[in-house]
Amino acid sequence: MPKRDIHMDAKEIDDFLSRCNLMAVGTVDADGWPTATLSHCEFANGALLLQLGPTDPVAASAVARQHLCCVADEHPSYYEIRGVIAHGRPTFVDKSVRVDIKRRSGFDFGKLQR
Repeated sequence: MPKRDIHMDAKEIDDFLSRCNLMAVGTVDADGWPTATLSHCEFANGALLLQLGPTDPVAASAVARQHLCCVADEHPSYYEIRGVIAHGRPTFVDKSVRVDIKRRSGFDFGKLQR
């Protein structure tokens, strides 16, 4: 039996990110260990704006390494589980981190019912 396609297209991912206000963000620290935190966020023009300042260790490591992974999901019920993973280059902007998204993917379990 072939696998069902549950991927989100670009518009679905944009719509999801436009409604998203909290993401898990992660990177690798200077010693090579994974490090992560939660951040409030906004999505606009293909970029995420995270409420992380330059003193946040995850933000500092991400900007130094020039790579950040952001993950968000929602799951009111099994067939409503949806999520997006975005990778990009972070830069400090004022007291926030802007992530220019380079790669992203999303999934929607609701498509299993169709």
